[in-house]
Amino acid sequence: MSQAVQLSTEVIQAIQAAVQTAMATQNVQPSSSTAVSTENTTPPSTTNAPLAATTTAAASTAPPGFLSRGSLGTPQTNACIGPTPPATAISSLTARCHELLVHGLAPSTRRSYSTGQRRFINFCAQIGKLHDNGSACPADEWTLCLFAAFLSSQVQHATIKVYLSAVRALHIELGFADPLSDALRLERVIRGIKRSQGSTKADRLPVTDDIMRLIHTHLDFRIVDHLMFWAACCLAYFGFLRSAEFTVPSLEAYSPVYNLNVSDISVDALDQPTCIRVNIKASKTDPFRKGCLIYIGKARPPLCAVEALLKYLAVRGDSSGPLFLLQSGVPLSRTLLTSWLRDILKLANVPGNYSSHSFRIGAATVAARNGMPDHLIQTMGRWSSDAYKTYIRTPASELTSASAKLC
Repeated sequence: MSQAVQLSTEVIQAIQAAVQTAMATQNVQPSSSTAVSTENTTPPSTTNAPLAATTTAAASTAPPGFLSRGSLGTPQTNACIGPTPPATAISSLTARCHELLVHGLAPSTRRSYSTGQRRFINFCAQIGKLHDNGSACPADEWTLCLFAAFLSSQVQHATIKVYLSAVRALHIELGFADPLSDALRLERVIRGIKRSQGSTKADRLPVTDDIMRLIHTHLDFRIVDHLMFWAACCLAYFGFLRSAEFTVPSLEAYSPVYNLNVSDISVDALDQPTCIRVNIKASKTDPFRKGCLIYIGKARPPLCAVEALLKYLAVRGDSSGPLFLLQSGVPLSRTLLTSWLRDILKLANVPGNYSSHSFRIGAATVAARNGMPDHLIQTMGRWSSDAYKTYIRTPASELTSASAKLC
């Protein structure tokens, strides 16, 4: 009898290993018929063997919501975690864990990572580095080196680093160790790629107060879309906003939980307001969506976010959806904002690399130029470190005039 009990324990351990492997690598959920308690793997005594067989069979047919019973007919418990959940509960928890893994990354990050993960899997398939189960994970360091070298002739160093971060995220989601940890050869390869490619990216230029006035002169405010565009420019500039905080890729991507809408704008007074309050519900540096309120006061027209936004809202109305909408119903996206900005500056014969982020850069630049204290710039831009200093562009005229102060 003791031999039979020992054999049963080995079978149980084999089933446990198979279920755990399937759940970790293939996302296969255990059914109630294969659910095995992991609390007690010590073989029971021979005197209790018949009772153990009876209670195990009873547990396998128990309806959902009931606890499985132990070898002595009592609920299996653990001093730390309490009763062992039934198979249906484990299945539900597994689904919940996968859901939380998805929410552990911002939607925009997942979109960026999806391309890198797809390219990595295709690369591994081409060079025969897929495992027997068809997965590219876990990947060894040399495979990652080969992947980086393969990409070096197609994309820039910064993009390769994003793709490698995507591979890292894929490993984590599948339950494997971080493949980038202590990868010294890979670090050397990445550094070599950066040296060989050099710097080809042009710095984004700031949209300063002078550029804002230039934009204003090229708009026709009898057109509602122009009113909308100017309001967006003013809010981005005076609010030190990141593009993702006030633009939406598409109506399908819009979420009232994350994106700006009319209800997120309020004023200090209905009659002659002097300040607007903007509720930023989610941002790059706020992954847990605590949100923050920013306040923008009246400035000198036409450069005035309060005036521009209220004029636009008077036409837009308080209907649901993204705050900034074209008359066609299409939301203002980052791509559209950048394209419109560049078209205007091209017509005005203003050269250089401008983007939707140029408003935030310009606000920091003008604030520093006009003598605003560093701590206030950091607060208005919601920077948690000295990173704001990299946004400040010092004009060449100031640099050249500084030479006279050295003698």
